[in-house]
Amino acid sequence: MSLFMKMRWNVSRNKNTILFLAFLLLAGISSLFTRTGVRFVDSVAFCMGFLIYAGLIVFWMQSVRARMLPGRARSYVMASGVLMIAYLVLRMWKFRVTGHMAAWDRYVSYAYNVPMVFVATLFLMTAFCILWGERESAQRKEVYLLIVPGAFSFLVMTNDLHRWFYRPKADVSSFAMNTGTYDYGIGFGLFYFWLGLTIAAGVGILIKVMGKGNVRILAALLIILIAWLALILIGYFVFDHYNLPRMYFYAEINIFSLLGIFETCIRGRLIPHNENYAAFFAQLGVPALITDKEIQPVWKTKVPIQASEEQLRSSLQGPTYLDEDTRLSGMAFRSGYAFWTEDESGLNREKRRLASANELLSEENDLIAVENKLKEKKARLDAQNEIYARIAAAIYPKQKRISELLENAVPGTEEFRDALATSCILNAYSKRKSNLLLLSEETLPRRNRELFLALQESARFLQCRGIRAAAVGEEYAEFPIPEIHALYDTFETVLEAYLPCLKRMTVSLAEDGLRLAMEADGAPALPVTALLVERRESDETTFLNIRRGKGGEA
Repeated sequence: MSLFMKMRWNVSRNKNTILFLAFLLLAGISSLFTRTGVRFVDSVAFCMGFLIYAGLIVFWMQSVRARMLPGRARSYVMASGVLMIAYLVLRMWKFRVTGHMAAWDRYVSYAYNVPMVFVATLFLMTAFCILWGERESAQRKEVYLLIVPGAFSFLVMTNDLHRWFYRPKADVSSFAMNTGTYDYGIGFGLFYFWLGLTIAAGVGILIKVMGKGNVRILAALLIILIAWLALILIGYFVFDHYNLPRMYFYAEINIFSLLGIFETCIRGRLIPHNENYAAFFAQLGVPALITDKEIQPVWKTKVPIQASEEQLRSSLQGPTYLDEDTRLSGMAFRSGYAFWTEDESGLNREKRRLASANELLSEENDLIAVENKLKEKKARLDAQNEIYARIAAAIYPKQKRISELLENAVPGTEEFRDALATSCILNAYSKRKSNLLLLSEETLPRRNRELFLALQESARFLQCRGIRAAAVGEEYAEFPIPEIHALYDTFETVLEAYLPCLKRMTVSLAEDGLRLAMEADGAPALPVTALLVERRESDETTFLNIRRGKGGEA
């Protein structure tokens, strides 16, 4: 792609941003024509600037509503947008609309402070929401922050009673908040201290959340903060000092700087958003459907779900079978319902194979018993006798558990299906454990894939329980046979502990043992294992390391 094509693609991709900045520049230019001395020109320029600013905020709010996922963060940002427009309206009344009532002018000036403190506090609440997530316990903590701006708003609107914010130099009845007619009180200082504290704390939280990996987002955030501070300082020391015409006043600088910070958080995905999710969802090859509360389709994949509305509603109460091999499931979320189907033809085939395998297993157990009796009578088979004894001792607990599961389960029930699936997993371990016990250091190649094959088979049979599992990565390793046994036994112990709550898992070989990554509905306590198991949690994913050569409790 040529440089021209890249530039053209970037312009097309960011056309809304470019258009937004162009209108912002136009509003700044119109502000330069508000001091021409011609009242009509001044009024038209001011009104045009005000309408552009309000329109840009409304446009951005609509964009946020379409892009951001429903949640507290979106509510805080939308509320901030409404307050920003109120901020501009009150500024217009305070500085542009001439009143004939001192009380009216005074209370408009008082109210001018209310959106400022609420917007700053909502920014801090948004930062905490990014840090803590959408947990309900976090929401209660965030709401407590609104007490402070509420208290400040009450104090400033009742300033006539206590004069903590503004102390008029004349009688209150004629006090219209004109320049030079009042002094600032302690409440005013505390008010601006809170504004500075909330902005600084919010930025600090965002930087903490970004960490070291989001250099571009951090750079954009710092550029906005530096530009924000520079514009305020230039306005105070240059434009205010020399009374020069200016493009942007403090209200616009504060509003659009804060909008820039919010937009940086959204585009950097610090705040989750659904941009381009619709196209992604439509291209999914799995049958899935998202509807509103009235079961009207909103999003659907290219492979449709062929189900009636009655079947869809039924699946919300529990799995519904469209046919023998297709299971329909549904779940509710904040704005509607999600439905999906699963092909269970493979599982049904495995059930039939499991029934045959159980018959064969019963016969094999009888043969093993006869063989053990014969081996006791033959001295020349002592070595084989020892090996088979080790196999029997290793797989007996699993076989016993299989027998108990199948005896206690009632055919045709969900419990019977789970029992069959668990039996498949235990049977896979028994088979692979037996194969490993038949190996020795002399027969095992130095670089082998026996452990990987055992892990792969266990992962394959996990799918009988609806668990997506796979053995990935390097297949060959140079572990000695005792370490292979210890690693596989520890893996099986961990797997059985997580089996009731496991949803997804991958396992791979590493130089120091095994690596497991899993998604589960809980974090069960691990029993005593042959090798050391290290566990850590990250982004709703559990990571387990099984260290070879290191014994200890999990």
